[in-house]
Amino acid sequence: MVLADPQKLQSRRDIGKAENLLYTLVPRAQCFIFYDANRHCIWNSDGTDDYEIDDFVADLPAEIMSSADTAEGCVRHTLHSGRTVLALPVKGDETSNLGTLIAAFSLNAGKSSSFNPSSIAKILAPALEIIGETLTLGRDLRDVSRQHEEIERELSLVYQVDEKIHSLSRSQGGFAELIGHSGRFLGIAYSVLLIPSKRIRVSATHASWKKVNRKLLDRYLIDHMMPKLEGKRGPRVFEIPGVEGASNPAEQGYKVMLCPLLDKQGNLEGVLAQLGRVSGGGFNDAERRFMGHIVRKVEYVIERSFDTMTGLMNRSGFDAQLSESSQAFAEGDVPHQLLYFDLDNLQLVNDTFGRKAGDSVITSFARIVEEVLPNNAAVARLTGDDFCILLTHADTEAAVELASLVRDRCQALRYLEGDKSLQVTMSVGISEFDPLAGDGSAALTTARMACEAAKDHGRDLIEVFDDQNLSVIRRQDDMHLVSEIQQALDNQGFELVAQPITNLKNPADRPHFEILLRMRDGAGSHVPTSAFFSAAERYHLMPQIDRWVVSKTIRTLAATDNVIDVLGAIFSINLSGQSLSDDDILQFIDNEIADSGVAAESLCFEVTESAAISNLKKAQAFIDALRERGYRIALDDFGAGLSSFAYLKDFNVDALKIDGSFIRDIEKNRISESMVAAITQVAKVMELETIAEYVESEAIHELIAKLGVDYAQGHYVGEPISLDDVLQCMAADLEASIA
Repeated sequence: MVLADPQKLQSRRDIGKAENLLYTLVPRAQCFIFYDANRHCIWNSDGTDDYEIDDFVADLPAEIMSSADTAEGCVRHTLHSGRTVLALPVKGDETSNLGTLIAAFSLNAGKSSSFNPSSIAKILAPALEIIGETLTLGRDLRDVSRQHEEIERELSLVYQVDEKIHSLSRSQGGFAELIGHSGRFLGIAYSVLLIPSKRIRVSATHASWKKVNRKLLDRYLIDHMMPKLEGKRGPRVFEIPGVEGASNPAEQGYKVMLCPLLDKQGNLEGVLAQLGRVSGGGFNDAERRFMGHIVRKVEYVIERSFDTMTGLMNRSGFDAQLSESSQAFAEGDVPHQLLYFDLDNLQLVNDTFGRKAGDSVITSFARIVEEVLPNNAAVARLTGDDFCILLTHADTEAAVELASLVRDRCQALRYLEGDKSLQVTMSVGISEFDPLAGDGSAALTTARMACEAAKDHGRDLIEVFDDQNLSVIRRQDDMHLVSEIQQALDNQGFELVAQPITNLKNPADRPHFEILLRMRDGAGSHVPTSAFFSAAERYHLMPQIDRWVVSKTIRTLAATDNVIDVLGAIFSINLSGQSLSDDDILQFIDNEIADSGVAAESLCFEVTESAAISNLKKAQAFIDALRERGYRIALDDFGAGLSSFAYLKDFNVDALKIDGSFIRDIEKNRISESMVAAITQVAKVMELETIAEYVESEAIHELIAKLGVDYAQGHYVGEPISLDDVLQCMAADLEASIA
């Protein structure tokens, strides 16, 4: 008998192994036949079909098939042909029935006085037990093998998905690839990813559902099905009932698997829905596990590609969107436009009302942009208050029109608290993006440069990139300076100078200098300080520069540390706002000092007020850590912020360097004079020293002394000179005084 079922073939082989044992125990038997619990013939020792015995087994009562409830331990029967058969149950355990073993004997064999069915049953009992154990073991092994194959298949698919995720473009096109892949694997009629808060709708449709109203389905999923997923973490299967007499596939009833998408806080923010199997079947556990894995991958991509606060794309996701738009661009297409937005006075909102107020403004702006965003546009939050829109296949006029619409809608964007309010404005830069002429990064740079030009021209303006614009050229110069700054860092192209800070009440007080940085270009000419600092800050090179200055200063001072100690000299080193965010800068300073032997009391670190306020907690911890080590701290450019006095109590500093804008015109501006007087009085109450920068004339020198300022710094007091020369002069003065 030919068996096509692999499971039956295996059972046949398993039982066949007991054939010799059966004939050894009962040599008079003509043949042995095994039937499974469903009365299918699995094995015949003769290897032929025996329809007479098949009919006998088919007619056996179920209770006899499951248990030989006779005194003889088996069922005895004489066939029409005169043959005698014994039916013996085969069990896997006390409760499970695996089948029936038939022992067939030749004509009239059963009439012999020596034929004893009970004895035969007892003789065959060990063989039946072995057959039962063999079949049970074979069944268990096959079950394990099937499970292994299913797990292997599932893992293989998961690995394929993982590979796709790692190479996946973090754009909506990348999502489409993933959704389509999962839908094809499951044989789904309609697969859709819906995240309303992020304007994401990505779908894949089988040909059988092409004419279905998918927008209506999406709305039904969002309004009626998503609420059913609240508080759920894994995929859920629902039955959508059919409409009687409907011809539309989506109205004929189907099963839907809904997979909730959760944000970092575990809140429901979207759904990945698999609607209807093309085969009409349901969903098994393995498929639910598979979709659970897919959803986790989608959440991973969303987390990496979207901004948590606003729900907009982040820089990573936007770069992927630019790349995708480039790949789809063909010669002759209308170029794209990039619109770069910078909220002008967000820092003022933060200073006046707190950071939560600033965050509220950012989210409000994001909602306004989403409301007016056309279908051929995508928006991203690139940094704190910088946003960018990619407007595809549009001219400059369309970009200006969209930018103007956003600005008009944002006329209502203001922060209110009590009787106080602040209007928020924005600067906008527009640049054409032609993928055939270059990648998106270059266009994004020019859009940002145009935005910064708009800020330079007065803010709350729209500026279209023009390479003839002088303010834009300045930013292009910044870009060119970056490589020269890096060369200066690598090849010792910087030099240190020191400018004296004198005590207005005691000019003979211990020497005090501020360390300043100078840079030469490739031709040996000095680069304006404002130019290279502008470029360094824009391209985040300040932490490297600060480290160079700290290291070079300490190594230079170490060569004459005995002179510095005797004279009690102090040298002030500036640290940028970017360095305040450098978690390793404090350890770097410790290492440099430890290797040099320079006393901590010889150094003062200057931090600008604006940098400290913008990163308040880090600045507080950083300043406290420096003071614990014995360094002096000065708060530079004090008074420039609107809330300077309010923040002053938060910083444990030694000195306030009054912002130079108050000193330059102090003779002519009564407000500047009043501000300097106020700062001086507050400093005295808090037992802080005050330093006036930009003291350029005798009149200013006399006025600030009259107002009670402690120290003066500026060209009238002393020009910056080489640090090496300053140290040589100090050594000579010390030697002369000793002599």
